[in-house]
Amino acid sequence: MKKLFFLFLVLLVSISASSQSSPETIYLKSGSVINGEIIEYVPNQSVKIITSDYSVFVCKLEDVDKVVRNITANLENQQSTAFVAPKKGYRFFFSADHMIGDVAAFKFSTTHGTQLNDKFFVGGGVGFCVGSDDKNWETYLSIPVYADLRYDFLPKKTSPFIEARAGVAFAIEGSTGFYGNCSFGCRFKRFSISTGVETLRGTDMYYGYEYDSFNDSYDNYVEYPEYYRAFAFVTRLAIEF
Repeated sequence: MKKLFFLFLVLLVSISASSQSSPETIYLKSGSVINGEIIEYVPNQSVKIITSDYSVFVCKLEDVDKVVRNITANLENQQSTAFVAPKKGYRFFFSADHMIGDVAAFKFSTTHGTQLNDKFFVGGGVGFCVGSDDKNWETYLSIPVYADLRYDFLPKKTSPFIEARAGVAFAIEGSTGFYGNCSFGCRFKRFSISTGVETLRGTDMYYGYEYDSFNDSYDNYVEYPEYYRAFAFVTRLAIEF
């Protein structure tokens, strides 16, 4: 279980993206156009430019009509790559939870929804939880399906936030019932860490003899399940898109 958890964290950290633009454009008198980055300039002689595919061109100044600096392209590139604050529209998260308490478990989930503005997010998600119910030492497996509401306090790349989830945990092993989570954390660009309290439906098993009213005796040795509200403290790591 721990190996699966750490593998997920490695995958989170390994996801990245990059982009590149051409800051200069050379227009030649022949009509040719070269986009790239000027790496050398020899006064009254030549200019050297490297393109995005790493091709290098040396142009004589007498053949150059004009050189244009693509400031607009650079600004657009910086704005597209820099994460300042959540933007309106579709967003999604991948998260990994570690739970300790009445239920000790690991949970992996994905949340999808809409960023209403730079602070409010509304969506829903699904996860997979694997662990054990500490009351009866039985395996607990469930698929929680939930609605999600989140509030970021600051419209910046680093911001504290609060998040609430509510739904149903459909048990594979254990008990199906209400699933809820309330947490507080901090976002660092596209990564976040939070901690909070989670509740699930747990099962406590009792054993005893079944009363036989016909014979007025206790004959069969049976299990008596008793359901209770299980609570756990949760630490969550997530990557955000």
